[in-house]
Amino acid sequence: MKIHRFAFTCLLATSFLTTSGCEPRTLTSIEFVSQWGTMGSAPGELKEPIGVALDTEGRVYVADAGNSRIQKFTADGRFLAQWGTQGSSTGELDRPIHLAVNSKGLVHVPEYGNDRVQVFDENGVFQFSWGTKGKDQGEFDAPGAVDFDGNDHTLVTDFYNHRIQVFDENGNAISQFGTKGHDPGQLHYPTDVAVDGNGNFIVADAYNHRIQRFDPTGKFLQVWGRQGKKQGEFEVANAVALDAAQRVYVVDFDNHRVQVFDDSGKFALEFGSKGNAAGQFNHPTDIAIDSDGTIYIADWGNNRIQKFRIAER
Repeated sequence: MKIHRFAFTCLLATSFLTTSGCEPRTLTSIEFVSQWGTMGSAPGELKEPIGVALDTEGRVYVADAGNSRIQKFTADGRFLAQWGTQGSSTGELDRPIHLAVNSKGLVHVPEYGNDRVQVFDENGVFQFSWGTKGKDQGEFDAPGAVDFDGNDHTLVTDFYNHRIQVFDENGNAISQFGTKGHDPGQLHYPTDVAVDGNGNFIVADAYNHRIQRFDPTGKFLQVWGRQGKKQGEFEVANAVALDAAQRVYVVDFDNHRVQVFDDSGKFALEFGSKGNAAGQFNHPTDIAIDSDGTIYIADWGNNRIQKFRIAER
């Protein structure tokens, strides 16, 4: 999941009472904490990690795409487990992308190459899967990312079909929205989706170089961003996540940075630059944020995961 649901407790509390622990705070900076991963195929090593997700216990799951596997780590990067090999049979993987963990601890893995979503328990034991290649509802053409709404409905970005599909927790199709194009509400290769505190869908509309917000029925609400290198511009808006304050974090793939916006889409700050030093990126691909403000970034080109902390006052 992009952010634990209990992170919204403070937001909900402010609707009913005043509590000093829930007073609005100002984001001041993003601080580097640590990193792990080196190029390779041994346990704990990574090859083109493209997805990162958290469970409610703070464990970190990485879609190790170049090794066709999922790896599980502690929050400090200690290797715990791995599963998956290259292939199309049950439990095998072909280019796993932006995985996510639902409230029951089930790991949902979209496979770009196999046009399906596979579901595993926290130990990598296969549970079920759905999807075949196609354009009809319930079919995929390169599913790229998964997230969940408050009802544990599964949202899937359907990359080459230029749409978002919504499923129940058993993988049965409920709805879909999006058509190919550049107008507000249309999509051009969407790569990620997250759910805000109001249940709206925040979509990384990657090759339109922008972020779009839709209501739970798929009705267009808002758009921001365009192609470029300035603040608020993107060179492939590749992934999106929200923190407990409803700030929107966008992984800006070809600009080698992450940009942060308030809940209205106003630019707040950015962090990262191209390189391999601590805090730099080489084509970052995914982001996960826990309820305490710890950020995990899949640093694809550097074959590592980087960990940051939100600083507020």
